[in-house]
Amino acid sequence: MKAYKLHEPKSLENFTLNNYDEPAVRDHEVKIQVKAVSLNFRDWALANGWFGYPGEKLPFIPFSDAAGVVTEVGQSVTTIQVGDRVAVNFFPDWHDGPFSAAKTARSLGGSTDGVLAEYVTFPENSVAKVPDSFSFEEAAAFPCAGVTAWHSLVVQAQLKPTDMVLLQGTGGVSIFGLQIAKLMGAQVIITSSSDEKLAQAREMGADYVINYKATPDWDEQVRALTQGQGADYVLEVAGQMARSVKALKAGGSIFQIGAVGGPANEAPNLGMVPINTQRIQGIYVGSTHMLTDLLQAFDRNQLKPIISQIFGFEQAKEALAYMGSGSHFGKIVVQVG
Repeated sequence: MKAYKLHEPKSLENFTLNNYDEPAVRDHEVKIQVKAVSLNFRDWALANGWFGYPGEKLPFIPFSDAAGVVTEVGQSVTTIQVGDRVAVNFFPDWHDGPFSAAKTARSLGGSTDGVLAEYVTFPENSVAKVPDSFSFEEAAAFPCAGVTAWHSLVVQAQLKPTDMVLLQGTGGVSIFGLQIAKLMGAQVIITSSSDEKLAQAREMGADYVINYKATPDWDEQVRALTQGQGADYVLEVAGQMARSVKALKAGGSIFQIGAVGGPANEAPNLGMVPINTQRIQGIYVGSTHMLTDLLQAFDRNQLKPIISQIFGFEQAKEALAYMGSGSHFGKIVVQVG
């Protein structure tokens, strides 16, 4: 089979496509012919050497999000059949229940081999069946960004129609967050540096938009839009925690997800948090069960993930460069099979 591997030292020049043996199926595993994968900011950061995992072993197969068709099953497999359409969970060992260090020790395309290959094998509990309403490209968009937003807003926040959600930027997590928040009937404030992207967000149901280039003090604008109260929930993806705390309602929650905007240029006044009974909750993707619930919720409500651009398998480097440019609105997908 063909597969990409990231070699040492990390760089796009050492992100290469070669021929390798197809993986063998063990007793409890399923073999998947990968049809599509999607990118996350993490993939770009890893490929460019921004960070690594403890005990990381190069070379490894990159990327974490894939969908495809099952071509073979191990003898002990009972829930998945040959021909099933499936998506792969970000954490192969987090099947259900709450977060634990053991369940999240292995993450695809980082601390263990990922999915940018023609064939992969995973335990049956590590994959979710894909409803027929989704193409493989659409199904590949869900596992990391979609589950992260679902874990934040549905599992943790238990979002209500009276809630206000603040979303930062228009990447995968934030756009899934917009779709999920509107599905739950909540109101949404979303930020971007692009008026064109903000117009797209409005078309998707965003109630308020803020151009953070034109309005650098966007936290003050959030308070103005909420009659001085602040947002009930913030999906913090930009590495601007200090402003997020200022934009948060007393008793509200910030879901700390990432720092796609680079290092924060100011430290938050965390002494404010207990006084205002605010909560900062780290979110590290989620379980196969969450992925299944997300897929079914979008299917039931006839929602589709937003895909910015689709690349061919030979264009994986171009897809990474596009991710790095920040030009996308929603998800970037690479077709494999």
